[in-house]
Amino acid sequence: MNRRRLGIYGGSFDPIHLGHLLLAESAREELGMEQVIFVPAKRSPFKPRSSFAGDDHRWRMLLLAIEENPGFSASRVELDREAPSYTVLTIDYFSRIFPEAELWLILGQDALLDFAHWYQYRRLLQRAKVAVGRRPGVSDQELTLPRELTACADRFCFFTNPVFGVSSREIRERIKQGRSVNYLLWPKVNEYIIEHRLYL
Repeated sequence: MNRRRLGIYGGSFDPIHLGHLLLAESAREELGMEQVIFVPAKRSPFKPRSSFAGDDHRWRMLLLAIEENPGFSASRVELDREAPSYTVLTIDYFSRIFPEAELWLILGQDALLDFAHWYQYRRLLQRAKVAVGRRPGVSDQELTLPRELTACADRFCFFTNPVFGVSSREIRERIKQGRSVNYLLWPKVNEYIIEHRLYL
């Protein structure tokens, strides 16, 4: 009997945008995941400062963005843990909570460049597989892992990442400049940002 698959998708989500949602939905559908669990980070070890909007606002925006998709859920495990956030600790947590599940860490392809420098990444790969959203326009022949990860190639799988060229930083800059972010954010998230005057 096949084990149920759960996707773990971490990030700052500051704010969460349609690119995040498309990546998660594509991974869920293509790899047959029962659920994708969004895990907002307290503070990434690779980022020198805490979030721009603050933990509570990021959490509320995340819940608004995923509330209509029964295949999505969220966890505060990293928000409620002391910073910085190490992914291996998060995977350890979900391994204990869902011992019967096959865990998949969801990443964008760019994150692979630094993966071998993540804290205890080998232990992480023992507990979870990694689903990597391939960049648009990258052919099968061009899909390669960094040299340090080739010995663990069986723990990685590429899936289709829909074209959506946007980042949270670009969205914050547009808001700061008074420019429109319509169609880049889930409408309820956009309304929340306006109501609370975030990123100004």
